[in-house]
Amino acid sequence: MSSVLHEDPYLESWRWMSRQIRCAMVPDEPRLIAHYLAEGGYLACYTATSPWTIAVTSFRLLLDTATDIALPWQWRNACLDHAWRPLRDIETQALCGCRLKRWQSFAWQLATCELDPSICLTEPVQGFPDE
Repeated sequence: MSSVLHEDPYLESWRWMSRQIRCAMVPDEPRLIAHYLAEGGYLACYTATSPWTIAVTSFRLLLDTATDIALPWQWRNACLDHAWRPLRDIETQALCGCRLKRWQSFAWQLATCELDPSICLTEPVQGFPDE
């Protein structure tokens, strides 16, 4: 028997959580982010999925979600608050020069990330009616 579990159901669950995060399907449930990161850690430890791929995918998801002005502000903040966790995992996996450069690039993106205000979807658009 192989020590690596069949990863399809776990990978599909992780991907479903990533869609929920990216689309802010449950913006009042920040524990989803922690659960997503824990599921990624499980995949990295107990399946054949690359820990590097999981860390990079998780980091990009959280940073992209945090900078999406169409999503609610509190959700974007929660994603930004958790982005350091996969970045830390990327650093531990950066065992060659090319991966170290990617980690440095990601660290710079996180360090210099500024969140613009979210679009308010309940207020009417300002401007002239014929625009």
